[in-house]
Amino acid sequence: MTYGMYNFNLGYVQGMSDLLSPIVVVMDDEVDAFWCFVGFMDGVAMQFTEDQHGMKTQLMQLSALIKLMMPSFWMYLHEQESENVYFCFRWLLCRFKRELQLEDTLRMWEVLWSKNEQFHLFVCLGILKEELEKIMKGHLGFNDILKYINDLSGKLEVEQVLMNAEAFFRRFQGLQVVPSSLENLKRIPLEGSIQSAPAVEWSAETSAVIAGDT
Repeated sequence: MTYGMYNFNLGYVQGMSDLLSPIVVVMDDEVDAFWCFVGFMDGVAMQFTEDQHGMKTQLMQLSALIKLMMPSFWMYLHEQESENVYFCFRWLLCRFKRELQLEDTLRMWEVLWSKNEQFHLFVCLGILKEELEKIMKGHLGFNDILKYINDLSGKLEVEQVLMNAEAFFRRFQGLQVVPSSLENLKRIPLEGSIQSAPAVEWSAETSAVIAGDT
């Protein structure tokens, strides 16, 4: 309510409370929590606008990233009319808060805030890397993919996902040419390291699925 009065033009939008609650838990003072939330919202407000321009842009970039980094999986999504990746909408809107317990949410946000403003897109890749084999081999369709993704809540291995995400980002940064829709991501440096991220490694079975050999 207070933020709605502070930013009257934006007001309160569903999903804001998900971003606020971990801050309230961590901060001892409500005033400090409010201003931390204001600072957080300064960076993500575009995804809460009525025209959803910010969300549409992120979904478009995520789809382009999947097409670039996991082309066979993107083709599968295209065949299922899911290449718009709307099943990732909640991940992007709430920064994975609804998918994780509080402790894991704080760990995830610590990494997101210490990396760069678009690293969450690579976290999405990190999650999908762990799940694409089940999605493809299960021949999940549009509605089934949405249900499957929503049912991942509370089941994600945060450290593995973050390691995957950093590996994807470093692989992306090493590409000489990327689609124009992703050029802005190439200009964003990745600060620090999540332990020592290895290259993305696929199991033999997963590699076969991605290559379309099964």
